[in-house]
Amino acid sequence: MVLLTISSLLRTILVILVIYYGVKFLFRYVFPLLLKNYVDSKMSQHKSGINEQEAEQIKKQKGRVSISKDPSKDGEYVDYEEVK
Repeated sequence: MVLLTISSLLRTILVILVIYYGVKFLFRYVFPLLLKNYVDSKMSQHKSGINEQEAEQIKKQKGRVSISKDPSKDGEYVDYEEVK
């Protein structure tokens, strides 16, 4: 009876230690790698978006003016005051 209790107590302590060191390992080694991969992927997506914008600007010829009109802002009134 006593051996069974000591055995189950040691088994419980062993399970707690394995869980503790497993979580510690995950947060020390695995989680930073996952976070780094996530940040790198978001940075590459951001950089590719910037490259597309730069490519669009290069397509426009130097010295030419192009006006793009937003139809939703047509006829908007702007109030102003004259300064003397």
